[in-house]
Amino acid sequence: MKQLSLILFLSILILGFTSCKKYEGEGGRSKITGKITVNEKLYINGALAQTVSYPGATEDVYIVYGTQDSIFDDKIECNYDGSFSFNYLFPGTYTVYAYNEVFHTGNSITNNDDDYYTKEPVKFTVEIGKNETKDLGEITVIR
Repeated sequence: MKQLSLILFLSILILGFTSCKKYEGEGGRSKITGKITVNEKLYINGALAQTVSYPGATEDVYIVYGTQDSIFDDKIECNYDGSFSFNYLFPGTYTVYAYNEVFHTGNSITNNDDDYYTKEPVKFTVEIGKNETKDLGEITVIR
């Protein structure tokens, strides 16, 4: 019985010393926050007529855990005032991004058939520690 207790104790001790490293992702106590503001450019016949700004309610914000891949690991929707928060993160490196919708005018201004939009990311790479809150501040996206 004593020998079994000793083996069990040594097994637990060895597992404790060889436990895996915590990688970026959910499960920690850190968080990344920010606020999205949308600058919408209004065009008439291909010409910029006006730009309006408003909080980015329901805008999607993406996060990539670590630096190993470029596919997003999580996505959230902004609050009514444009604020967002990725909670319960382990220490490490994270990339947070949202998309601009950039308007491109075509060759023909009179019929607008060849105007188009492209999506371009607005990216922030941040390093967070244990029990840390990193505020990205106000992020402006273009529509």
